Amino acid sequence: MPATSLNALLDANACFALAAKGTTNHCPMALIALAKMGAQPSRLQAFFNHWERDYAILASPTEQLVARAEWRAQLGRSEAFAALTLCFQAWLAEEGAGQVVRAVFEQIPSAPGTGAFHAWIRLAYGLEAEHAGEIAAGLAALVVGNLEIVVALDARPAAHSIDDALAHLAEVFSGGVFVSNSIVARLRAVAADPRFAASLPAPPVWSSVPEALDALARSAIAAYWQSADFTVLHMVTVTHAARRLLALLPAEYARQLLADLWVAWCAAYISIGAPRLDPTAYPLPSLETLPDWPPLLAAAVESNDDHVIKMVYTCYCEAARDPQPVYRAVAARLVQREAARQARRG
Repeated sequence: MPATSLNALLDANACFALAAKGTTNHCPMALIALAKMGAQPSRLQAFFNHWERDYAILASPTEQLVARAEWRAQLGRSEAFAALTLCFQAWLAEEGAGQVVRAVFEQIPSAPGTGAFHAWIRLAYGLEAEHAGEIAAGLAALVVGNLEIVVALDARPAAHSIDDALAHLAEVFSGGVFVSNSIVARLRAVAADPRFAASLPAPPVWSSVPEALDALARSAIAAYWQSADFTVLHMVTVTHAARRLLALLPAEYARQLLADLWVAWCAAYISIGAPRLDPTAYPLPSLETLPDWPPLLAAAVESNDDHVIKMVYTCYCEAARDPQPVYRAVAARLVQREAARQARRG
């Protein structure tokens, strides 16, 4: 991985705002995924140039710094993103990622749905790249956009399995419409619907955090294969991000955060209408017809679609842990559809 070029571009990304034109700033996450998939420095620079030209919004000058003792006061203050990033970056230089991430997560809601799951995802990518600026930006995004969805789970029975939980939620919500182009807006609408707190089961009983994330990952990728839904794509990528993030936290505390992830993950499923999932109705293509990983990664590296880049990278990483054919099938479908879009554009 061309670490020097990647780090230089991640440093340059600091001049971009948290928001982007019509989206959020995916540039650093896409750069990290590209580098991990083997992109050369020239390709990383080309993607950065594309993002800067077509999507980036320049950050406003930071006129007032945030003291470390005051970072919690920035909860929900989007205008504090840049100053808070600088505050966390200085803190990271003194105490290291493990200490700072734990301190932040122990003092504010973990809120996995923040920024349509991108705060957790950006933080996890920053940890993977070991880039202090991106770790700080991920933490700052979590603070300033904090989207807490509160459902008390302790007193309710646990679902027998994820499939059973989703089937139950489909009975309650199927056909319901949460209309918005914004994932965050739809998550808020689900959280405000009294049926959500009334019907959400506690998560299944898992023996460990890795077992829980494996189960969530399998369900998310199966749902994405069936639906190809943009919100479900984020359910896949945040579950992968949670592996990196929760591994950094004490085991007992990580278990507590799983409950928050479960609530936000189920809210995302409901926000698309809680479709009934039927894997038998969506068979996978024969493995013999699918490209192997090297050409799939090469195709993703040439894409300028940040979600294609991140999703193919996520599928590759998850397949390395759990070599189910669905990961390669999803990656192949993504790059083939991207190639078809490019061909139509001429």
